Amino acid sequence: MSNERREKSRKKFGFDSDKTINREEQIKLKAQERKEKQELKRQSIEQTTLYTVLIKGAIGFDIADAALGILEIGGDILSGVVGLLYVFLCINTIKSLRLTVAVLAVVLADLMIGLIPVAGTFVDMAFCGNYINRSMIKGFVEDDPVIKRRVNIIAGIGIFVIAGASFLLVKIISNL
Repeated sequence: MSNERREKSRKKFGFDSDKTINREEQIKLKAQERKEKQELKRQSIEQTTLYTVLIKGAIGFDIADAALGILEIGGDILSGVVGLLYVFLCINTIKSLRLTVAVLAVVLADLMIGLIPVAGTFVDMAFCGNYINRSMIKGFVEDDPVIKRRVNIIAGIGIFVIAGASFLLVKIISNL
């Protein structure tokens, strides 16, 4: 409240310097330029074919994954291929490391669930990994703060899971 009164007094008595006004205008211009740049980047990402196919086809991929899960390995192969496309989109088009790690963590979780015999098929029907990746990618591109927070959390968990899996893999290979 005292800041508002101070600002009013400055303006009333003419104490606002040209430097302060110019600095405020420059800050506003930079913020506007940053928003325009983000909007152009968002539009260019949304116009790519891979983005369109993966965003619009996420639910279909999950249904096909669940249906092919009855064949045990069929759904996992489809899930892995589509998951790699999501990872490729994050690396090549969106260029975000934390989004890539989050998407990779969801893809790995989907693959691990699908590899469990019989029970994994039923759990895989409820765990819609492609839809989760779709919502993370779409929210990240649209600059949704809630989704970005979720991406940060999943990426943090994903780093530990991927590091642990890598450690176990190295241990297993070294014991052979």
